[in-house]
Amino acid sequence: MFKWFKKKKEEPKIKFYPEEKHLDGIEEALWEIKDHYDLPTEEVINVVQSKRKNLEHMHKTLSEKTNKENL
Repeated sequence: MFKWFKKKKEEPKIKFYPEEKHLDGIEEALWEIKDHYDLPTEEVINVVQSKRKNLEHMHKTLSEKTNKENL
């Protein structure tokens, strides 16, 4: 009923390895560790999503800082 009141951004879902390309060596290493030590897939997905979100925030913050310095 009140979905219009406060909508949350839907985060893109990560496909399971090996269907999705790795963005960097860290992600590739995480999936290799998961396979080697038989870790739960959900844990690796959470770490990869967290890493991507943090990197996106860092890039956004740095670009805003650069834009402010150029003004």
